[in-house]
Amino acid sequence: WNLVNHSRPFEFMKEQTPKIKYFLYARKSSESEDKQVASVQSQIDVLTQTAKQEGFEIIDILSESQSAKAPGRPVFNSLLMRIQQGEAKGIICWKLDRLARNPVDGGNISWMLQQGLIHHIRTYERNYYPTDNVLMMSVEFGMANQFILDLSSNTKRGLKAKVEKGWLPGGAPIGYLNNKFREKGKKDIIKDPERFDLVKKLWEMFLTEQYSIQDLYRTANDWGLTIKNRSKVSRSQFYRIFTNPFYCGYFEYVGEVHKGVHEPMITQEQFELGQRILSIR
Repeated sequence: WNLVNHSRPFEFMKEQTPKIKYFLYARKSSESEDKQVASVQSQIDVLTQTAKQEGFEIIDILSESQSAKAPGRPVFNSLLMRIQQGEAKGIICWKLDRLARNPVDGGNISWMLQQGLIHHIRTYERNYYPTDNVLMMSVEFGMANQFILDLSSNTKRGLKAKVEKGWLPGGAPIGYLNNKFREKGKKDIIKDPERFDLVKKLWEMFLTEQYSIQDLYRTANDWGLTIKNRSKVSRSQFYRIFTNPFYCGYFEYVGEVHKGVHEPMITQEQFELGQRILSIR
């Protein structure tokens, strides 16, 4: 055998080495954690092109619109299960934080990579292999998780500050609107020009004690009362109108009642009368 002949068996073995099969995983959350992340379709388009350029075989494209701040994503869990079953040994994703923003999912990915169940993770920016130093991946998953913790802390702090200023965090009840034209952190709640007077009239009718809630519900439907997306008000939503202290200038938040600075629809005395009427019916 000469040097050329000796190289042939190795060339043959290299040709027979099975190619890694890949799952392409794309994720975007509707929550504030992913405001700057490319859309799911954009991720898929770019990563598909990357796979084509590098000769990767994608056997399935998996996507979901769900936060990764806690375990339990069905598509992601299916991805891990299918890898454990041997369908593929590689993952293509935009960044590691698309796979996990919590220590449980991040730990599962890291462990499967170390054990060789995953042979290769390809992100838009870099590669990850079982032989790599695991510290870098641990740092990246740790940063993704810390981002969620900081975001949650900042969100809670912002909501608390809003409550202290007298504004209800979250969606305004029927008859009011969240003022989307104010800058972030200063958004208030204003009267809904389409529904405020209608709901106030329903309150006035209710306080006469001549109409049942069912009567008023039929009347509201006849008048065309809808919620903000133009769909019909449900019975439970309608009943909530007459038990919500927001209409007399207060609001409930995490089990406590706070004085609001929004414009009330009725007086506190009228609200208390309404509760007495409901209690005897």
